[in-house]
Amino acid sequence: MEQYHKHLFFVDSGVTITVNQEINRLQHRFGFSEEMRKWLLIQTQGKGEEICYAAKREFKGETTRIQWYTLDGINEVWDIIERNEDCILSDYLFVFAQDQVGNQYAEITKGKRKGHIVWLNALCYADVDSLEELIEERLEQLGKTPLWMDEELIFNLLYTDCQMVEIQTNSLELFLC
Repeated sequence: MEQYHKHLFFVDSGVTITVNQEINRLQHRFGFSEEMRKWLLIQTQGKGEEICYAAKREFKGETTRIQWYTLDGINEVWDIIERNEDCILSDYLFVFAQDQVGNQYAEITKGKRKGHIVWLNALCYADVDSLEELIEERLEQLGKTPLWMDEELIFNLLYTDCQMVEIQTNSLELFLC
């Protein structure tokens, strides 16, 4: 019965089987959560409308406008697939939106914080060409040399000083509220 109601919800929202299959392929490729999959299914029904909303940045107490990336393929700048293919952190994060100064919002796709929503400071990674280069720079700043690289080390380096990545919420649902 639950499966029926889920199916009925998406049919009522106008989701087609083709769109559902495309988003399922993206979910398999990028590893985002079921919440994100559902949000993308609903978002695709906007038929090219821009999805924006104001979000309050707690640590600075300022309001910022967030532009969601789209799946419509109309504008490459806002295309969610392009943005994730270009993101040096795409093995660990799924970017889905950005604010007016270029900072991105993403969902963690691996590790114990999977599903958490983070804010990415554009100034810290905009001119970096690869994840390896970014990690080397962060380690150099901290004066450390690791013996190995794993997901936990990468996340610890990114979250240590709250300059590059800041956790916003534990889930997409909480982020949207």
